[in-house]
Amino acid sequence: MGKKMTWEEMQQQFPNEWLRIINFDVDESGHLMAGIVERHSTDKDVVYRLPALHQPTAFRYTGESTFAGLRSHAETHHLV
Repeated sequence: MGKKMTWEEMQQQFPNEWLRIINFDVDESGHLMAGIVERHSTDKDVVYRLPALHQPTAFRYTGESTFAGLRSHAETHHLV
């Protein structure tokens, strides 16, 4: 398993990639602060495939998202 990284470190190490993050920390507003990148790819389908259902999982994109429904998707599926 990878090491815990801050959101800023994730953005630097995985620019313009989709991330599946476990063992994550959020601030009082629910913003991702740190976590372990379990999977990453430029193809979001690769990241969303077979999520780790046994533990809370966050999905984030490190670039500028063009997917208007990302927040709706996250809220519907109770993702951070």
